Amino acid sequence: MEITQLADKENAEFEAKATELAKKYGVTKVHVYVGIDPETNDRIVGYLKEPSYTQKIFVLDKTSQGLMFATADSMLDTLTLKEESDPKTYESIPLWESYRLGMVGTCVSIIETVQNSFKKK
Repeated sequence: MEITQLADKENAEFEAKATELAKKYGVTKVHVYVGIDPETNDRIVGYLKEPSYTQKIFVLDKTSQGLMFATADSMLDTLTLKEESDPKTYESIPLWESYRLGMVGTCVSIIETVQNSFKKK
């Protein structure tokens, strides 16, 4: 039987680890990406730091030019906690591209949150 979704317990464990990492690295939040290897059902986990104020300004500037995905990809290198993340989430190896794209998708979510925070003020 193929498992394609995370159990609530797994989600809670990954979020607890993210909270622990936020304290360890002295950031307000750590975001989690979890990919599932379709052949083995292994969890491919990546952790991203919350962007700094300066990074958020850069994000707002770049996305105002319509560069959402390029901006998200450029964020990947600076926000990924490589010591804590599976190399499949940040290395440029064609075989692992879907996991890196998943991390870019997580960065897009972070960007959207930054944009929404800006719009509400």
